[in-house]
Amino acid sequence: MHGPTILASKTHITLDLLGIVAFSSGIHVRLALTATGRAAERAHHETRSLSDPTDPDTRWSYLSVLLQLGSVAGEADPYLTRSGSPLKWGGVPAYRTEPNYWLGTCTRPHDIMISAGWPEIGLGPTCVTALLDASPSAVTSD
Repeated sequence: MHGPTILASKTHITLDLLGIVAFSSGIHVRLALTATGRAAERAHHETRSLSDPTDPDTRWSYLSVLLQLGSVAGEADPYLTRSGSPLKWGGVPAYRTEPNYWLGTCTRPHDIMISAGWPEIGLGPTCVTALLDASPSAVTSD
């Protein structure tokens, strides 16, 4: 297991790698995105289709994540997103989501590349590579 590590940090937005766990059947990646202020307001606006499916003006976007393990790569769809964030922290608009991703392949040792971004709220692309070492569930980060 590896984590937590800050992948990106700028005013009002932080993207954290909460953990990577390697199993014989695949890789589990956990991220967390925290936004405050205007970025949080934009995140709530971009994801309101999740909370208000009847809104006809809904535009939908979410944290975009690409995972690559060796020759296997693809856009990752989150599961168990845990977006139940408070609307305010200490009077400031806030948003937090903790998406989980599964890459159903695992060959060790290997690098896993995680690329993520959400330009609609002000988070440009960021990329990190971690090395899965030879032990059954250990991952180290560059």
